[in-house]
Amino acid sequence: MFSISRRNLLRSTAVIGTGLSLGLTTGCSDSDTQTQARFAVLSDPHVYDTSLGTTGTAFEDYLAHDRKMLAESTEIMEAMAAKLSAVDKLDFLLIPGDLTKDGEKVSHQKMASILATLNSKGIATYVVPGNHDINNPHAVSFSGSTTTKVASVTPAEFAEIHKNSGFSNAIYRDSNSLSYIAEPADNVWLFAIDSCKYDDNGTYPETSGEISAATLSWILSKLTEAKSKGKLVIGMMHHGIIAHFAAQPLLFAEYVLDEYTTVGAALANAGMNIVFTGHFHAQDVVKYSFSNSVMYDVETGSGVTAPCPYRIIDLDIPAKKFDIKSYEIDSIPSKTDFATYKKDFVEQGMLELYTALGPSYGLPTAYASVGAEIHVAHYKGDETFASLSAQSQGVVQAMMASTDASAQQLGYAMYDFAQDGAPGDNDLIITL
Repeated sequence: MFSISRRNLLRSTAVIGTGLSLGLTTGCSDSDTQTQARFAVLSDPHVYDTSLGTTGTAFEDYLAHDRKMLAESTEIMEAMAAKLSAVDKLDFLLIPGDLTKDGEKVSHQKMASILATLNSKGIATYVVPGNHDINNPHAVSFSGSTTTKVASVTPAEFAEIHKNSGFSNAIYRDSNSLSYIAEPADNVWLFAIDSCKYDDNGTYPETSGEISAATLSWILSKLTEAKSKGKLVIGMMHHGIIAHFAAQPLLFAEYVLDEYTTVGAALANAGMNIVFTGHFHAQDVVKYSFSNSVMYDVETGSGVTAPCPYRIIDLDIPAKKFDIKSYEIDSIPSKTDFATYKKDFVEQGMLELYTALGPSYGLPTAYASVGAEIHVAHYKGDETFASLSAQSQGVVQAMMASTDASAQQLGYAMYDFAQDGAPGDNDLIITL
């Protein structure tokens, strides 16, 4: 049997955005009620203030176990902000968590300053914490072979630093978490949900997520209110609310919400039918039909892992129609060929991780390149088994045909990971 619960394997990332210029106008009816909105989504930017150090064996060792483009993270986020600033009539931006490398206070302040540039151009910003962002014992600086603890942030400090990204203009705030509700467009309620377990952080930050019973009760009561007032509901949280491939709850359980099927059904049945998520660093959209409702989980890749995606969404509010298009960042000042750099970085990083950790997940070292290739393809989205190399296809097919039950099960899991199903992941239309 295979069973994966280690956190390190999935700690690679996906990077954010490329240029665009869109021309759809924000429409209003004769009564001046907004009927169209345009918004962006980016996730897991993991901004790292480079004053904390980017050289030496200690920093290199960190990257060896957690392959993110941390040294470039601020540049990538700044490039993202520049691209978004140029989008015609962009109303707001959603960021579903992991704003920082490991919750360093200076990194949060850096991120807030970048978001302030968007606010100054009339673009509202909304954030929730990710598992890296609060009470993080890994908030350190690097110098040579040593690390030194630096200030992280408490939940209250997170809300204060990012007060201009949802907290100060929330119409409701949950007393049991950092969850809040805002109205980013007329008749649209954003449920920004805190799904993180930062109170459980000891010597290691907790990766898994949950919605507490008290917070879930609060959300459900507000969904009832939203329905009575005719509001279109959009959800946002860090952790996945639906499994994105069949083996994810077995292989990578910490990347979907605890009790996700029960909680997902409760939210969907109450009127939350689309949630924007992050955490797994992949471009992936899934749809799940419960007995009485449907849920879409729109996961967006990370700012520090290729392909560096972000999304621009044109929303028809009365029709509940989301026209989603995805873009990438392919250029930053410090790299002459960032498109090649980011691709090489993620491919090499994932190969090293699968080589080192694959056996503990049931994958022989000889097959590390297969796991890495599949994983990188999943990061980009719209992946197909047929697009894999002939070698990788052959390995997976042989495992699926094996007489060894464990090898066969792993083979089918890898095939499922490599073959994306409907709906599409990057460019698609969702009508609720």
